[in-house]
Amino acid sequence: MGSGESKTIQHLKMQQEMLIKQHQELSQQMLEQQAENRKQQEAFAEQIVKIFLILLQSNSSDERVIREEKKTLEIEGVSYDIRQFVNRGGFGEIYKAQARGNNKMVAIKFLPNTTGIQDQIEREVNFLRATQKIQMTNHPVIEYYGCKTTNEGIYIAMELAHCDLYTFWIKRVSKASDMDKFVFGAIIIMYVLRALIFLEKLSIVHGDIKPQNLVIVESENYFCIKLIDFGTVEKLDTRRSQITVGADKAHTRFFASPEFLKRDRDNRISRRLHKKSDVWAAGIMFYYLLFDQMPFEDEFDYENFVNSPTAKEISVPEGGGYKAVLEILLKKDPEQRASAETTLKKENAIYSAIAEILEAKFYKVDDVCNITLSEEIRKELNSKTLAKVKVAQ
Repeated sequence: MGSGESKTIQHLKMQQEMLIKQHQELSQQMLEQQAENRKQQEAFAEQIVKIFLILLQSNSSDERVIREEKKTLEIEGVSYDIRQFVNRGGFGEIYKAQARGNNKMVAIKFLPNTTGIQDQIEREVNFLRATQKIQMTNHPVIEYYGCKTTNEGIYIAMELAHCDLYTFWIKRVSKASDMDKFVFGAIIIMYVLRALIFLEKLSIVHGDIKPQNLVIVESENYFCIKLIDFGTVEKLDTRRSQITVGADKAHTRFFASPEFLKRDRDNRISRRLHKKSDVWAAGIMFYYLLFDQMPFEDEFDYENFVNSPTAKEISVPEGGGYKAVLEILLKKDPEQRASAETTLKKENAIYSAIAEILEAKFYKVDDVCNITLSEEIRKELNSKTLAKVKVAQ
């Protein structure tokens, strides 16, 4: 081997060593950069949640109190001092109360003992009882503490929520900057989808998803979005994708899905609930909150959309960054509509990044995708059980 060739080999070795060293340095820099990015992401998540909680706390000044109360009620062995009458819903009243012993503040829902809503009362209580047995962190269903029936009606003790999504968004988030509004919107969409995936895994259709039926429960350093009002729930046969319900089934127009309101050849409304009816309602809810309007001008416009074979799909505005998500939730044909789980898992770089940040610092978004049900819970969620088991006296 000549001297020239030796020098060439030596030079190549030096270059190789230099490349290895550069690669090691670059790898170290990348690791350091990733660590720094992670710190920045976690700091960003903490800041966003801090802002969210500040907005929640500032909302306390808007709390509505209809009248002060002073009475005691015992529910399943626990005495509650009822302090305030705070809200009147479609079928009942909501009171704020304090549990004796631990001083925990709770909500007590009163529903009058009328024949017309007895079925809804039974469905709600039985659903709450069954789902509370499913152990998970940050449960997507409002926590149930017990119920009591009297001659006047039924009292249901449950977790006290801070406010519903409608109140929070309209009074607080709608006034935020476009960037904060986008991030809050993305967080709300992800955690609402999380709650709907929970129902999908149970083969349950809520039947009345709207911003007033999703509430924010505040914890010490975080919050959780939870479902409430389960008087309209229906259990689907796992072998079928839809169920036909009675003509008097309670619903909220615009949030009710096209398949629920579609007319047949005899001009009768179908009243079908599909396993994807709830995601339609969620899509309408997101549209309403994010764009401050419904996608339809009025009831006639929606009726035409539902029943006209030539009606175009809902057009979602480009602004705000929500178009891709809302369009797959708002397909008129439920078979073409995305499920909550598909939507949450759909590859979306921005949403995925936000989910990753939240999961790293707080709690998972997709944990509900892996829940398992015991045979006992499956039986309790049976359609006949939900509707027919009587609530406790």
